[in-house]
Amino acid sequence: MQVLVLRLDYKSSAVIERLQQQAALTAHSERLKAPPHLSLQAFRQADPAALKPAVQNSIGQLKEFGLVFGSLGFFKQSGTIFASPGVSKPLTDLHLSLHLGTREFGGQNELYLPDNWVPHATISTNIAPPIWGPLFARLAMEFEPFSAKVAAVECWTVAGGRISTDWSLFLN
Repeated sequence: MQVLVLRLDYKSSAVIERLQQQAALTAHSERLKAPPHLSLQAFRQADPAALKPAVQNSIGQLKEFGLVFGSLGFFKQSGTIFASPGVSKPLTDLHLSLHLGTREFGGQNELYLPDNWVPHATISTNIAPPIWGPLFARLAMEFEPFSAKVAAVECWTVAGGRISTDWSLFLN
């Protein structure tokens, strides 16, 4: 599976990593194997080398832009707690542009289509139901809204529980 993600600046990545560490300690689970990011699209099987020019054309000369993570959220279906950025025009424009620029690649995950996508940075996932409330309450006590900068678009290959970075496009 290939995933297109937004990577954040070091300072905001460190904030998310601290929340991930707290979640792992509280839930007695492993830390996430993925670095802090926002997933933009996932493909069942796409050639990363072919995806790169499509993404480059889609983002053009995109500059770094800011996000404000103002709240925590929860996906019940996957037992996932996440930090939620405010939806901004630069973020939705980037997502739509990437969707349009990569629509020729089959096997897109429907959760990442423009009308379904919920931008988020995962803090903890696959949480057992008895832990949902206590873990969310614990993280809510730790969470403070924070600003972030979008630094890069990356393509990852996810296979066998491992993530490898195929390429990175750093924003100006």
